[in-house]
This record gives sequence, structure tokens and C-alpha cells, in this order.
Amino acid sequence: MAALFLPAGLSKLSGFEGTVGYIASVGLPLPAVGAAAALAVEIFGSIALIVGFQTRIAGAVLALFTLVASVFFHAFWSAAPEQAFVQQLLFFKNIGVVGGLLVLVS
Repeated sequence: MAALFLPAGLSKLSGFEGTVGYIASVGLPLPAVGAAAALAVEIFGSIALIVGFQTRIAGAVLALFTLVASVFFHAFWSAAPEQAFVQQLLFFKNIGVVGGLLVLVS
């Protein structure tokens, strides 16, 4: 599970301005704060999973983060028709990841 989040968090760190722009493009407020929070959750949550530190809490935080991010960034129900299928695939892939994280929580 950590392999899904750690590279994403590190890429947000190295491409912070691009991440801020992407968050702003979907109309979320305070995109710089959101980008910082996202990279912190992805990096620290991944490391916690890797070392087994507070696995239930890390899994729950990553599950909630993934669910919220899916609703805002893979909203297939409002995507342009040519993008709807890909966004739907990404959305439901993320729902599967949330399920896997919830297994760690349990």
C-alpha cells in the first residue's frame, strides 16, 4: 500500500507548484495548504505503514484522504464524455485502495 502513496507524495514535494496549480484547477480553496497536507499525508502515512508505526491510524488517514481526493479529482459523474470512462476507472481503483486500507485499519 505504501508503494502507492510514497512516490506520489515525493513527486508532490519535488513538483510543489504544479501540485498547487492542479488543486487550484478543480476550484478547491487554499491550494498551497492542500498540497502541503496531501504530501505530508502521503509521505508520512507511507513511512508509518512501512515501519509499522500506528498502522491503524495511518491506514485510516490514508483511506479518508484517498476517498476525499477521489471525489474531487476523479469526479467521473461530471467529467466531459471523452474523459468520463478514465475518471470512472481511476475513481473505482481508488475505492479499491480505500478498501485495502480499511483492512489494515481492522
